[in-house]
Amino acid sequence: MPKVIVKDGELNDALKKFSRIAAETRRAAKRHEYYLRPGLRAKEKSKEARKFQKKR
Repeated sequence: MPKVIVKDGELNDALKKFSRIAAETRRAAKRHEYYLRPGLRAKEKSKEARKFQKKR
């Protein structure tokens, strides 16, 4: 579990930092969940990019 130290009552900054660290941890865990061949990984990446562009 990521840890962040709050200094001088800067709770909002600490929460932002914590959420960024937690998101990176989740991304890394998802990426290492199972092995994908490089070609399939590229397809998945482009599919995610299309999904993201569709949302915007």
